[in-house]
Amino acid sequence: METKFTEQESLAVINEMIDQARNNVQKGSANSMIYNGYAVAIVAVLDFILLYLLPESYKNSANWIWLLMIPSSFISRYVQSRVDRSAIVKTQIDRIIHSLWNGFAISVAVLLSILFSMSLVYNTWHYFAAITPTIMIMVALAEFGVAKACRFKPFLWGAIGFWAGALFCVFFTFFVLKNGSIQLLVLAVCMIWGFVIPGYKLNKLAKDNV
Repeated sequence: METKFTEQESLAVINEMIDQARNNVQKGSANSMIYNGYAVAIVAVLDFILLYLLPESYKNSANWIWLLMIPSSFISRYVQSRVDRSAIVKTQIDRIIHSLWNGFAISVAVLLSILFSMSLVYNTWHYFAAITPTIMIMVALAEFGVAKACRFKPFLWGAIGFWAGALFCVFFTFFVLKNGSIQLLVLAVCMIWGFVIPGYKLNKLAKDNV
């Protein structure tokens, strides 16, 4: 026998799913966000410092420090998998959020593959000036989706920060300073603003709700 929902019942089910998804995020994902935020910010600052400390002939070697993000990503995945297993109830919104970040990771991998290939074919590294702002735009898109799904405003402000940071990177890199290294500092600031601060707010909210 088919069950029919009234409009009020349907809204109640949707709100319950949103509340459950928000609770699942609060119970562990905040720690993963804080970890990733600090990890990217620290590597970005270290890369910026190396670009100024290393001799001119070794400056390109500074970017190899980003290889530290490979083991970092595995650690983050492991932590997140434990959080996912501990979630008592998984809603459709949880699955959408998970797919959203998986899509982001795949998009970043495809972007880097394309830019590396173009750089090798045309024998120039100028294409890499677009990496940081483009990734920031994709982060903003994913975080905006999570903000709307969970109705959590700090994520929304984080997404706006990443969009503004991407514009700032392009403007100062190509029109003002004409120096791509400033993008690293902008990225570090945006990671703290968009990941670390919302993460701490999520932890505080989860603690208050206990």
